[in-house]
Amino acid sequence: MTRITHRSAALVAAAAAMLPLGAGTAAATVTTDQVPTMSSHSTVDAVGYADQLVRAWGRGDRPATEVYATSSVAQALFGYSSPGGVSWRRTGWEGAAGTIYVTYHDDARGGGMTVGVSNVILGQGGRHAAYTVRFSRAHPIDAVEYADRLVRAWGRGDRAAASRYATPTVLDTLFGRSNPGGGHWRRTAAQGAAGTTFVTYHDDARGGHLVLGVGNAAEQDGRLHAVYRARFTR
Repeated sequence: MTRITHRSAALVAAAAAMLPLGAGTAAATVTTDQVPTMSSHSTVDAVGYADQLVRAWGRGDRPATEVYATSSVAQALFGYSSPGGVSWRRTGWEGAAGTIYVTYHDDARGGGMTVGVSNVILGQGGRHAAYTVRFSRAHPIDAVEYADRLVRAWGRGDRAAASRYATPTVLDTLFGRSNPGGGHWRRTAAQGAAGTTFVTYHDDARGGHLVLGVGNAAEQDGRLHAVYRARFTR
């Protein structure tokens, strides 16, 4: 049975804080015999444990998710989004009454999540220690709202925020046109074709249109940079 020490758990937690959760992971099936046992549980152990749960959910690995979480938590996670996506970033944690509450933000689609990990269960072997989850949104956003968020970020000149939603090529197209984009872009249409949602906006102040192409698979998986195409027309 694999055993995680306080030092190795700390390294896992530190690495996870630097990258979107799920990035670079491959889908895998985890059995109960493969779940790490926490020999000396601590806040760091609980945070790393929550990270592993979010990664498993992020890549759509339900068997692994159900090992780390209770059945009700697993159901809530996959009811919110399946898969969870790779864009969940840990933002903090705090302890209260024997539980470590770990918070995450979805950098691609917005919204937050708090996972509660029981230190008692963690010390008894670690299986199903994540026993509560709470979301700050009822549901993830869709492709149209995803495009809207990009247009709003560009509109206020926030390139850092816009970079969460668009590829570098799209960013150059938008900010090369104007910086900021302004608050006068109005969505006029949206339609799907060949795995892409094309969202059209009109510039009510200066005229002209903008068409954004959102990759449906990328948006649904919660990836960053799902807007891969931008075209201006008169």
